[in-house]
Formats: sequence, C-alpha cells, structure tokens
Amino acid sequence: MADLHQADAVFQGGGVKGIALVGALLEFADHGWDEWVCVAGTSAGSIVAGFLGCGFAPTDLEEILRKTPYPEFEDFGTGGEVIGGGINLIAHHGLAHGEAFHKWFDEQIGGQTFADVTARGKTLKMIAADITQKELLVLPDDLPNYVDATTGKPIDGETFKVADAVRMSMSIPFFFQPVELTHAATGQKSTIVDGGMLSNFPVWLFDVDSRNPTRPTFGFRLFGGKSMTPGGLHSVMQRIAWPMAFGWDMFQTSMEAWDKRFMSHSTRVRTCPISAEGIGTVDFNLTDADQTTLLDSGKRAASAFLADFKLEDYFNTYGKTLAPAKEPAHV
Repeated sequence: MADLHQADAVFQGGGVKGIALVGALLEFADHGWDEWVCVAGTSAGSIVAGFLGCGFAPTDLEEILRKTPYPEFEDFGTGGEVIGGGINLIAHHGLAHGEAFHKWFDEQIGGQTFADVTARGKTLKMIAADITQKELLVLPDDLPNYVDATTGKPIDGETFKVADAVRMSMSIPFFFQPVELTHAATGQKSTIVDGGMLSNFPVWLFDVDSRNPTRPTFGFRLFGGKSMTPGGLHSVMQRIAWPMAFGWDMFQTSMEAWDKRFMSHSTRVRTCPISAEGIGTVDFNLTDADQTTLLDSGKRAASAFLADFKLEDYFNTYGKTLAPAKEPAHV
C-alpha cells in the first residue's frame, strides 16, 4: 500500500552542480515527501544519496554543502593544477588525488558503513564503472566480486564504508585519480571510475516486475550546466597530451548522451529536471551566490514538477503502477 510521504530517489551526477539536487529535496519536503527509503546515485548524485542513507535530512545537507571547502578537493599536489596535477595525471591517471574529498565525506558521516544504513531501515546504492572488466557496478551489491586487500577474501559489502563507495562512484576520469581493486575471478587490478561512464541517471535501479511498487521512485536529473571549468581541466590536458583531452570529451559524451536518449515515458513521468544554471561540473570555486542560484533552481524545478505530478499516472520501467494508497484510519 502506498504511503504518501515515503518515496525512493535516484540522483544524477554533475559535480558541484549537485547542490541543486538539495534544493529540489527541500521543496519535496515542503510538499510532504519527507522520508526517502531507498536512495541511489552516480557521482555527485551518490554524495547526496550517501548523506540521505546515512540519516541526514535535506536541511542538514543544505547546511553542510554551504560550508563545504570545495577548493580543498582540488588536491593536485605540489605545484598546483599544472605541475602537480600534470605529474599526478601522468603517474596516476587523475589530476587530483581525491583523498581530500574522501576524508571530508567520511568525517561528515561519521565513518558509517552500509550495515549502518541497513540498520536504519534504508537502502543505499551507487553506480561505478570497472573499465578493466568493462562492467557497470552497483555498489555495494557487486563488491564481493573484488578482494579485500586486508583479508584476501571477497569484500563484505555490508561492512564496506559508504565513503569508500562514494569515492569510487565520483572518480571523474582524468580529474580524480581512479580507485583500484583486485578482481576476485581474474586476480587482475581493476580500475574503477565514475559511474557516469555507463549510467549517469539510473532511475531504473529500484524497479521490479514482480509486483506493484508501494511507493514512487523519483528521479532528479540535472541539465544545462557546463561540463568543465573554462580554461581549467581541458586546457591542462591539452598541454600535457591531446589524447587525454580527447578522452575527457568522450567521457562527457558517454555521461550525457545515453541517459538523455533513453528518456522513456516511464522515466519522464517520475523525473524532476533541474537546470544547473550554466555552472560547471568541476567549478570548485563556487561563490555563495552560485550556491544560492543552484539551490533556488532545484526548488523551482521541484515545485513545477510536483504541480503536474499525479500518483495515478505513475508507472515504472516494467509498466507497474503504484499500489493503492492507505486509507485514513476511521475513528
């Protein structure tokens, strides 16, 4: 039976533009959708999903993201973006190490694991890509396919840190150093990168074909932002080696084109499109005004979406409609 304040959510990636997702959540809460049960995301979307799965409310996210030290996430090393980043890009395939973000996020959520999320009665999933095995990864489900470096046994998804999974999902190729895991079946080192390589908007993730869902899954999709900071990442890669810039362009295309093309009616009917107001994916020098612009954009988009949304029109990828809503208790 549908409960009209509970829902599931899937968040698209988009770097720092993800603040707009929080604005949409705040507006959804104002309309009564205040409990997110199953949450998932890719890249920046996995950050928002991770916070929600770890027990944070949208109002918490606004406060946290307002105070986030974004420039510190550009941990290029000695010499800054061109020298330090260039050395790291050649040696480790990413301008920034990604450790500053990883440490910050883990501290924010208090080192929680997926077991902590499960104990809270929630489900949290993230998308990453294993470019060595050429596979889409759903975390934590697919983690047992890799070896725990400490125990030599398959990774236990439940005891795996949420921050580690988020770090894998948001490994923007060429910008953040990719994560390496040992593949259990082959014994090879696998390179794990941003899930946007294969599915930047996995709104289908919680769909099942065996029953009618008891609550809707809402998708939150970003559009209209710049893919990179002008004169930044792309120009650095062009100075180092044109194939890297060419590879970045291919990543951006793969991240945007497939999910944009695969906007079926079942996706559109439950997706809130949010303008990123021309702000770049890796524009870590966000001003307070930029953050306000993104938050307000998310709120406006959610307000417009909810004004037209009808529960009776909802259906998922398999054509399943919502189970009837609970009847109010009679006195």
